[in-house]
Amino acid sequence: MHILEVYLESGGYDYNLIKGGISVYMWNLSKAFVEKGHQVSLLTAMHGKQEYLREHYDLEELDYCRQWKMDLVLDPAIWGDQSRVSLALVTKAYRIRKDGVDIYLLSNEYLDRYPDTFYPPYSSKGKDLGFYKSLIFQMEAIFFIRDFFNNPDIVVHAHEPYYQYLLPCSLSRDGYRVVSTVQSNMPVNKKVYKPKVAALLDQLGVAIDLNQFDDHLSEDSFNQCLLDYMPRTHLNYPYPDDYINLYALTLAYSDKVDFLSEGHLAFYQAFKGTAFRALYNQLRIKSLVDQRQAHLFVGGCALSESWLKQDFSPWNAQKNQVLRDLGLTPELPTFYHNARYAPNHKGQVELVQAIAKVLASGAEANFILRCVSGNGIADQRFHELQARYPNKVALMWQYQAEEQLMAMAAAADFSLFPSKFEMDTFLIAQGESMLAGCVPIASSQLGMMHWNHCTDLTGDESKVTGFSVVRSFVEEDAQLIHDLAVKIEQAIRLYVETPAEYQLLSQRARRHAQEFTWAKVADLHLAHFIKDRDTPARQQSAADSLPLTAASLEDAIDELGELISLRSQKQDLSLQAQLPQLTRDQVIRYRYPQAQAVEAFVVNGHVERHTLSAQGDEFLLAQPPSGDLFLLVTLRNGVQYWDGLLSPSSLH
Repeated sequence: MHILEVYLESGGYDYNLIKGGISVYMWNLSKAFVEKGHQVSLLTAMHGKQEYLREHYDLEELDYCRQWKMDLVLDPAIWGDQSRVSLALVTKAYRIRKDGVDIYLLSNEYLDRYPDTFYPPYSSKGKDLGFYKSLIFQMEAIFFIRDFFNNPDIVVHAHEPYYQYLLPCSLSRDGYRVVSTVQSNMPVNKKVYKPKVAALLDQLGVAIDLNQFDDHLSEDSFNQCLLDYMPRTHLNYPYPDDYINLYALTLAYSDKVDFLSEGHLAFYQAFKGTAFRALYNQLRIKSLVDQRQAHLFVGGCALSESWLKQDFSPWNAQKNQVLRDLGLTPELPTFYHNARYAPNHKGQVELVQAIAKVLASGAEANFILRCVSGNGIADQRFHELQARYPNKVALMWQYQAEEQLMAMAAAADFSLFPSKFEMDTFLIAQGESMLAGCVPIASSQLGMMHWNHCTDLTGDESKVTGFSVVRSFVEEDAQLIHDLAVKIEQAIRLYVETPAEYQLLSQRARRHAQEFTWAKVADLHLAHFIKDRDTPARQQSAADSLPLTAASLEDAIDELGELISLRSQKQDLSLQAQLPQLTRDQVIRYRYPQAQAVEAFVVNGHVERHTLSAQGDEFLLAQPPSGDLFLLVTLRNGVQYWDGLLSPSSLH
């Protein structure tokens, strides 16, 4: 079988070019397919690396040169006078052969930009057409596959919907089997300008009714409340009517859609336990996800061979020296955080505040905080923490060699991954730290459940590898700060007072991480690639959509994301009897034993937001304004749902 891996950020053909875990993913997966006896090609962009690649590899220029004009129709509200342009492109192709993989690199004026970051900064949107580097790559990749390969027997394995949403509908028209991999949890309803997509598809010779993916939301007060609040969750943002869902294009025309873990797939098709669930149930993408269930599978992810085969005992022996070199105190338990600098997504804002709280209490521990950023760390709280505790906090943001990362992971005793908004999936860095013996402290979100650090998600105490902190969908989350501080202090006591129990967890974490091999991942993918070749997946109809089956209040919260509809209908008396107590006179009173926090949103032409105060087992708000009342309830485990009461005028 010939497999063609397509992704803008490849880079994995040389570790010096790798800027993030996905590049490692691409290269390791390609090599695993080769080891299984398959022909593998990898298609990416040159990223302006011609000189470096000529110096280090046999870079072959191919007999391929495409000269054309790419018509861009852009949103005039963003681009103004640049909303209609034609880009004169001259695209060449190159090849490197390495370890059995043919690496193809496309090069033109735009694909050679941003050699250090691969991607343009978001600040270039509306200002610099280089912002559309990834879109230009999509178009060039489609033409290159059609012109250079021209072989529909190839399985095209394209990665990340935002960077490949034009490929499935274009290449499936040519007879190619396209498998798409979702590698991060971008908002499931992320949209792009529809006239732009229509113009590009026209240039590709593809005719599609793009209006079939439109949302049709009712204009009621609850949806007004939802749309107003959602940007705070980072799970949904507002778009004009002339925008189209890019994941819908990927999902509708791919033979299969692949996810990195079981929890990743479970979260991305349901969004249970989030404030977004009630809105998601109304979106077109929800019905499409339900219809295409048979096309979704888990291909998995794994850890690099360099980490899996590494003997960490020499690094462990150098632990004290590594910590001294970082300015830390060797005899103290050490916590390690390694991720890109994404202060909200990675829970780093809460992490810094939790560490400050722990150290201020007199606890003794080291913290290695590596928040990778090409532009440094803008939030001064990170720098203030290091300045306040120079012998206990090491802060860094620079790119580092793999050996340095191994040394720091081996010098640590625990790793910290309090990611938020359920946007992390595999978290390779967490697995690498576990291979080095770190006991993980991480969010209890579905996308990370495969690391077995959560008792409630693992279901088996004997398999638990570490500690979990609450799921979080709130910026500057006080609950997450508190939970992190509690778990860090608990971890310190475990390390100091019961070292044998700590060693048990450390060894269990290391053993569990060793199970994540690329050979397994290759087998999972190939099973679906081959199956597609023989028996294409069944197309489902709208009638196949999954029904709601709430049988308890907990089920209703999971499936509906709200209890308002249950309060306003009289059919299910058993569920209504379980509803939390909610009254509204001069004071709003809300009582639900599992509630941790309650916010009120009153809609009367506009949305007013209020926080209810906790008094005993009740949440209260005195003298609320008039209008429809909606409550966002956060439970102790981080789960969120909506409740509320409609005003009499809204009920008629």
